[in-house]
Amino acid sequence: MAVDIMAIECTRLSLVNGSRNMSLMLDKLRSIDANEMANVRNIVKNIDVESGAIENEKALRFIAEIRDVDVFNFTQDIVDLMKHIESSQEQLDAYIKEFRKIGLKQVYL
Repeated sequence: MAVDIMAIECTRLSLVNGSRNMSLMLDKLRSIDANEMANVRNIVKNIDVESGAIENEKALRFIAEIRDVDVFNFTQDIVDLMKHIESSQEQLDAYIKEFRKIGLKQVYL
């Protein structure tokens, strides 16, 4: 029975560690400055291709590809990812509570 209690507690602690890691991920995602992303998007958007200053066809193709890439417009993806992590963390926290209850029941038996 003591081994069972230890295994349950180790599992619960692992889940707590996972929940803390999720919190760290959320903090990092929240720290992305929207202004910085807007600056990057503006730099890419404002590359002057119409003036004729860039004549190299390969360079013009690259610029067109860069503008089409979703990398510079991923702010919404971050919001969706944060919502998914928060939802997963809520579920994980519910499991942590259940493991705590199981552990407490084992101790009092």
